Amino acid sequence: MSSFDYEGIISKLSNCCLTESSCGSCEKEDCLIGYSKQCLVKCLKEQEEYIENGMEYMPQESSKIYDEDSVAQTIGFLLNQCKNCNLYHDEECLINIIRSSLEIILLGEAQEYLGSTLMYMNDVKNINKDVAQKIFKHFQDYKK
Repeated sequence: MSSFDYEGIISKLSNCCLTESSCGSCEKEDCLIGYSKQCLVKCLKEQEEYIENGMEYMPQESSKIYDEDSVAQTIGFLLNQCKNCNLYHDEECLINIIRSSLEIILLGEAQEYLGSTLMYMNDVKNINKDVAQKIFKHFQDYKK
Protein backbone atom coordinates (compact mmCIF):
# COMPACT_ATOMS: atom_id res chain seq x y z
CA MET A 1 0.00 0.00 0.00
CA SER A 2 1.05 3.64 0.03
CA SER A 3 2.67 6.03 2.42
CA PHE A 4 -0.56 7.98 2.94
CA ASP A 5 -1.73 8.38 6.53
CA TYR A 6 -5.17 6.85 5.97
CA GLU A 7 -6.16 7.09 9.64
CA GLY A 8 -5.31 10.78 9.62
CA ILE A 9 -7.27 11.35 6.41
CA ILE A 10 -10.30 9.53 7.85
CA SER A 11 -10.10 11.60 11.03
CA LYS A 12 -9.75 14.93 9.23
CA LEU A 13 -12.56 14.19 6.75
CA SER A 14 -14.82 13.14 9.61
CA ASN A 15 -14.24 16.53 11.24
CA CYS A 16 -15.43 18.24 8.03
CA CYS A 17 -18.75 16.39 8.05
CA LEU A 18 -21.39 18.16 10.12
CA THR A 19 -23.42 14.91 10.26
CA GLU A 20 -27.07 14.28 9.50
CA SER A 21 -28.12 16.29 12.55
CA SER A 22 -27.03 19.46 10.70
CA CYS A 23 -27.81 18.45 7.11
CA GLY A 24 -31.04 16.54 7.62
CA SER A 25 -29.91 13.54 5.60
CA CYS A 26 -26.67 12.23 4.17
CA GLU A 27 -26.45 12.72 0.41
CA LYS A 28 -23.28 10.59 0.14
CA GLU A 29 -22.05 10.91 -3.46
CA ASP A 30 -23.86 14.25 -3.95
CA CYS A 31 -22.01 15.74 -0.97
CA LEU A 32 -18.40 16.81 -1.41
CA ILE A 33 -17.38 15.29 1.94
CA GLY A 34 -19.46 12.16 1.30
CA TYR A 35 -17.87 11.77 -2.13
CA SER A 36 -14.40 12.14 -0.62
CA LYS A 37 -15.20 9.50 2.00
CA GLN A 38 -16.46 7.12 -0.70
CA CYS A 39 -13.23 7.57 -2.67
CA LEU A 40 -11.20 6.91 0.47
CA VAL A 41 -13.11 3.70 1.22
CA LYS A 42 -12.68 2.54 -2.38
CA CYS A 43 -8.91 3.07 -2.22
CA LEU A 44 -8.68 1.24 1.10
CA LYS A 45 -10.72 -1.72 -0.16
CA GLU A 46 -8.84 -1.99 -3.45
CA GLN A 47 -5.46 -1.10 -1.92
CA GLU A 48 -5.00 1.57 -4.56
CA GLU A 49 -3.91 5.21 -4.46
CA TYR A 50 -5.84 6.25 -7.56
CA ILE A 51 -9.50 6.51 -8.56
CA GLU A 52 -10.12 6.20 -12.27
CA ASN A 53 -12.31 9.14 -13.39
CA GLY A 54 -12.44 10.35 -9.79
CA MET A 55 -12.38 14.00 -10.80
CA GLU A 56 -15.03 13.46 -13.47
CA TYR A 57 -17.67 12.16 -11.04
CA MET A 58 -16.99 14.67 -8.28
CA PRO A 59 -19.96 16.91 -7.40
CA GLN A 60 -19.13 20.39 -8.68
CA GLU A 61 -21.22 22.30 -6.17
CA SER A 62 -22.92 21.88 -2.87
CA SER A 63 -25.66 23.74 -1.09
CA LYS A 64 -24.53 22.39 2.26
CA ILE A 65 -22.85 24.43 4.94
CA TYR A 66 -19.43 23.22 6.07
CA ASP A 67 -17.06 24.15 8.87
CA GLU A 68 -14.57 26.10 6.80
CA ASP A 69 -11.80 25.92 9.40
CA SER A 70 -12.02 22.11 9.45
CA VAL A 71 -11.90 22.10 5.65
CA ALA A 72 -8.81 24.37 5.60
CA GLN A 73 -7.22 22.20 8.28
CA THR A 74 -7.84 19.08 6.20
CA ILE A 75 -6.31 20.66 3.09
CA GLY A 76 -3.24 21.58 5.17
CA PHE A 77 -3.02 17.99 6.36
CA LEU A 78 -3.45 16.62 2.82
CA LEU A 79 -0.71 18.87 1.45
CA ASN A 80 1.65 17.10 3.84
CA GLN A 81 0.57 13.80 2.30
CA CYS A 82 1.60 15.01 -1.16
CA LYS A 83 4.90 13.85 -2.49
CA ASN A 84 5.66 17.04 -4.48
CA CYS A 85 5.48 14.82 -7.53
CA ASN A 86 5.90 17.74 -9.97
CA LEU A 87 5.79 16.31 -13.52
CA TYR A 88 4.50 12.97 -12.23
CA HIS A 89 1.40 14.44 -10.59
CA ASP A 90 -1.73 12.40 -11.35
CA GLU A 91 -5.18 14.01 -11.27
CA GLU A 92 -6.68 10.66 -10.22
CA CYS A 93 -4.56 10.42 -7.06
CA LEU A 94 -6.73 10.03 -3.95
CA ILE A 95 -5.11 13.04 -2.28
CA ASN A 96 -5.77 15.21 -5.35
CA ILE A 97 -9.42 14.14 -5.51
CA ILE A 98 -10.10 14.82 -1.82
CA ARG A 99 -8.21 18.13 -1.89
CA SER A 100 -10.14 19.20 -5.00
CA SER A 101 -13.46 18.43 -3.30
CA LEU A 102 -12.46 20.58 -0.36
CA GLU A 103 -11.35 23.41 -2.65
CA ILE A 104 -14.84 23.55 -4.12
CA ILE A 105 -16.12 24.18 -0.59
CA LEU A 106 -13.62 26.96 0.20
CA LEU A 107 -12.93 28.51 -3.21
CA GLY A 108 -15.96 27.61 -5.33
CA GLU A 109 -14.02 25.37 -7.72
CA ALA A 110 -11.24 22.81 -7.77
CA GLN A 111 -7.79 24.28 -8.32
CA GLU A 112 -5.12 22.97 -10.64
CA TYR A 113 -2.33 21.31 -8.69
CA LEU A 114 0.99 21.28 -10.51
CA GLY A 115 2.74 18.81 -8.23
CA SER A 116 4.29 21.41 -5.93
CA THR A 117 2.90 22.59 -2.60
CA LEU A 118 4.74 25.90 -2.91
CA MET A 119 3.24 26.67 -6.33
CA TYR A 120 -0.18 25.55 -5.09
CA MET A 121 -0.08 27.87 -2.06
CA ASN A 122 0.91 30.77 -4.29
CA ASP A 123 -1.99 30.04 -6.67
CA VAL A 124 -4.51 29.87 -3.79
CA LYS A 125 -3.11 33.12 -2.37
CA ASN A 126 -3.83 34.83 -5.70
CA ILE A 127 -7.47 33.67 -5.47
CA ASN A 128 -8.17 34.22 -1.76
CA LYS A 129 -5.44 35.43 0.56
CA ASP A 130 -7.38 34.65 3.77
CA VAL A 131 -8.08 31.05 2.74
CA ALA A 132 -4.44 30.63 1.68
CA GLN A 133 -3.24 31.86 5.07
CA LYS A 134 -5.51 29.41 6.90
CA ILE A 135 -4.40 26.50 4.74
CA PHE A 136 -0.73 27.45 5.14
CA LYS A 137 -1.07 27.72 8.92
CA HIS A 138 -2.53 24.22 9.08
CA PHE A 139 0.04 22.94 6.58
CA GLN A 140 2.78 24.16 8.94
CA ASP A 141 1.01 22.58 11.93
CA TYR A 142 1.17 19.15 10.28
CA LYS A 143 4.56 19.48 8.62
CA LYS A 144 6.54 16.30 9.09
